[in-house]
Amino acid sequence: MIRDELIAIPDEQLRRGEISADFLVFMDFDGAPKRWWTGWGDLRANGHTWQGIGDLISISGIPMSYRPSADAVTFKLSAASKDIMQIAKASSDLAYGREVTVSMQLFLIAPQAGQPWQPLGPAFSLYSGWMDQLTYKAERDQQGNASRLLTLKAEGVFVRRNASANGRWTDSDQKRRYPGDRGCERMAVYKNYAPTWTV
Repeated sequence: MIRDELIAIPDEQLRRGEISADFLVFMDFDGAPKRWWTGWGDLRANGHTWQGIGDLISISGIPMSYRPSADAVTFKLSAASKDIMQIAKASSDLAYGREVTVSMQLFLIAPQAGQPWQPLGPAFSLYSGWMDQLTYKAERDQQGNASRLLTLKAEGVFVRRNASANGRWTDSDQKRRYPGDRGCERMAVYKNYAPTWTV
């Protein structure tokens, strides 16, 4: 368990004041999953390589609640290039409905170890959700300087909790379970049907 692994960190390391923390983000874009962290340079942690993006992408406040919640988190890329903007315009289904996770990783700041930010223990999950559509905005200020903003909103995993569980005997539910099945096509006809029983 993550709690046991955090407790196992030696006390002398915790008391040296050489520990920091940062975010690890996984975005399961269709055909091109991305792993990035909010530091600089490539980072090897938890069996993966995470690309450092520094402060290019900002993350809105992550809701911290012990109750089931569908709270949203927003990611903003404030210095998007023209190429990235074109990808966003052409790929409406690149992100929609795909998974996103945000984790917190503790680091031992130890330049002598070869990697200044040495992962300390496993990362622990802060947020899991589903990505919505990429939105973009390009504008120029009065001096003619162009700015491009790419925004991606993610909704918590509980956003679908009120959706139908495909548990009804309707034609649409049956086709979701078994595409092409016609077994429930006539269910609507029998909605208020009262059979006449003969002997």
